[in-house]
Amino acid sequence: MHVKPHTFKFREGDSEEKGGCTFIGGTWKDVTTDELFKGKRILLFSLPGAFTPTCSGEELPSYDREFMDFMKKGIDDVYCVSVNDAFVMNAWARDLEIKNVKMIPDGCGTFTSNMGMLVDKPKQGFGKRSWRYAAIVNNGAIEKMFEEPGFNNFSDDDDPYVESTPENVKNYLNEA
Repeated sequence: MHVKPHTFKFREGDSEEKGGCTFIGGTWKDVTTDELFKGKRILLFSLPGAFTPTCSGEELPSYDREFMDFMKKGIDDVYCVSVNDAFVMNAWARDLEIKNVKMIPDGCGTFTSNMGMLVDKPKQGFGKRSWRYAAIVNNGAIEKMFEEPGFNNFSDDDDPYVESTPENVKNYLNEA
């Protein structure tokens, strides 16, 4: 399976004002899936949302800490995608002091839908979000998926974090 063509809407150059609540002065930048994946071996992970407990307390910081280990195992870059807009993704990275992982905003959820990972989470008030997964994307083709079990819409509290951990991805890379 190949990653379907998509254009992401990034924000660059915004400066914080009034305690980090207002972002001004930046510009929009369109970035395509070709620019992100063509000719590269990428570790992509996706999660339900910015500023949520598992995503902020474990997943994103763990991938950021393990970044150099992934580089040593033949990964060119590590991307975090979430069904959140560019403003939220940038603020989240700043808040957690993320240094290595590239934040990919999927504000409309189109990329996530194209990946077959869009779920409805109304109980949490989230609306449409990503199911948690990780993938090795090699030159635009999905080499390996690490999908969490129990993929479903309208889940109560289902938010497993077992298959898509950095440890599982590293185990696969060690064997590949």
